[in-house]
Amino acid sequence: MEENKQTEKIGLFSYSRWQLYIEIIAVIGFLVLAVVYTQRGGAELDTPNINEIDNLIAEADTFYDKQDLATAAHLYWEALHALETEKTAENKTNRLHVNLRIAEIYSQSNWLIDAKSRLQYAAQIQPDHKDVLLLSGKFYRDEHSPEKATEKFLAVLDKNPTDPEANYLLGIMYQANKQYEEAAVRYKMAIENDPELIHVPSEKAPFGILARLQLSRTYNKLFQSYLLLDRKLTDEEYDEITRLENQAIILLEEAIKLEHRMPEIVDDLIRLYYVRANALKREAATRPYADALEVYERIVELEPNEITAWQDMGDIYDGFLDDNENALKMYKKVYELEPHATTLAIIKSLEAEIAEEIDN
Repeated sequence: MEENKQTEKIGLFSYSRWQLYIEIIAVIGFLVLAVVYTQRGGAELDTPNINEIDNLIAEADTFYDKQDLATAAHLYWEALHALETEKTAENKTNRLHVNLRIAEIYSQSNWLIDAKSRLQYAAQIQPDHKDVLLLSGKFYRDEHSPEKATEKFLAVLDKNPTDPEANYLLGIMYQANKQYEEAAVRYKMAIENDPELIHVPSEKAPFGILARLQLSRTYNKLFQSYLLLDRKLTDEEYDEITRLENQAIILLEEAIKLEHRMPEIVDDLIRLYYVRANALKREAATRPYADALEVYERIVELEPNEITAWQDMGDIYDGFLDDNENALKMYKKVYELEPHATTLAIIKSLEAEIAEEIDN
């Protein structure tokens, strides 16, 4: 017994510690790169020829797009060192771009002090640049200063009302403040103005997709607010609930058709479909169960391992439609995903009933 416990401890030590060592080595490697390329008092970097800087920045951008942040930071710092040896009006755009990218990399790495410091350099070059304002707004947002964050995002929209990122970020601010109608307007603007779904390296998906997800959640919040009213709802309010629910689902289905199956999108869509299926089952006296079955079929199409959906379909076929063959298929799927004695008993009973029907 003691020997087994010791073996178990050694196994746990080896696995967990090995993972920890790998993470520590990765962090140290990134820190070493940052120190090498941010410390100005140490050894001087090899200064590229001024004519090579554009190529160096383009290479850094390629690594940034692939989110290889350590390599991108290395190259951006090389470019910045060369640019700062001779600051000119001609290289102002490059200096701004490089400072902003380094600030973004530090922000993604949670080195906020260094990120803000580098953003200040960018702001000295062009304080009203869109990316300067957006990153500044994000910092204020993360520091729980919504008024200042909103001010920065609005400053971007004053110059470019159709900017999808600024509209999306402003929608987030309104949504967090429960200003759902205002948030919906901003999300719609973000969707309309990102028709090409432009790739954003630092984001999970294009802003046109992220805005669809958040607009769906906003509609969800709006129709849930009706259900919390302490009174009987009017027919018009029931119609509005149905409209909002439909729109919430349509937005997520659009995102999936556009080949963006983010886990959050799939999970939210499945939750909305369960709400719809449950409502259809309650209305079975006036609606055919086929409507609910169609919704469950979509759920298992989105996520084939959704046991509850398979179970509910089995219950409908068995308990309400007297369709033993389809019920058997559903319960067999349930048993395949989660073997249980109760499910096996139902399967055996259905098989016996089907055999008896054949004999008769």
